[in-house]
Formats: sequence, structure tokens, C-alpha cells
Amino acid sequence: MIRALTIAFALIASACAATAGGYTQGDLAKLSFLEGRWQGIGPDGAPFYEQYDFPSPEKFRSQRFDAAFTTVSDTSTLTLEEGDIYSRWGEYSWKATDIADGYIAFAPVNAPSAFHWKKLDASTVEVVQKFTGEDGKPQTYAVLLKRVT
Repeated sequence: MIRALTIAFALIASACAATAGGYTQGDLAKLSFLEGRWQGIGPDGAPFYEQYDFPSPEKFRSQRFDAAFTTVSDTSTLTLEEGDIYSRWGEYSWKATDIADGYIAFAPVNAPSAFHWKKLDASTVEVVQKFTGEDGKPQTYAVLLKRVT
């Protein structure tokens, strides 16, 4: 009986360790609302163009393009790692804190801001960035992405 309990406990502990944040491929797949090509307007007023896709079930990719979607200028990734979802762009990283159909939020791990993506409708996504301004006060910046067909 003790041996059976020890084995059961070991199996439960192993399962818990494998899903630290509890996220699965199914959770990452909830980002399918972002798949495709998008246009936004940056803080400087200039348009930017992005494409989102799933190169694998554990990886979601964002690529920044020129207006013709022919030249990639920047890439970031979201990866499912041991039950957590991480976003990485250059030297910066974030960890998912909330995910639902049409929504995902990230807190900074090694970054100056938090952010989230939220589906507003089939052709519009809101991206909100939250950070502390130079004056020490909380700041929010929102960008609307419009689907490019």
C-alpha cells in the first residue's frame, strides 16, 4: 500500500512539474484568431505590417514585413515550455498570465512593459502595452491591427 501511494505521488508530482503554468497546446492554439496578415499604425504615425503563424504546435511566430509582405525586418516568438507560454523579442521576454479565446496577456520577465492582444472582431485586434512613464506614472498605449486580405 505504501509503495502504491509512493508511486501515485511520484506520478502526480511529475505531471505537475510538466505543466508548471498549466498551459497546453490547446491554449496556445487559442491564438489562431491572430493567424494571417495585419496592418497597424505605430506611435510615430507610420504604418507597419505583420504576419502571424504557427510554425509548430508549440510555437507561434510574429514577423514584421514591408508593405508588400516580401521582406521580413523583425521576428518574435511565443513558445510553450513546460506548461508556460513565453514571448520573446530580441533581448526581451514575457510570460503569459491570462489566456482565453481571442485574448492573451503577458507580464514582463525581462522587459519594460506588459501587453495583451484582444480580438475585437474578425478583422480587428487591439494590442495594449502598459508601462511606467519617465514621470513614474503608469502609461497605456493601444494599437489597432486591421486584417489585410
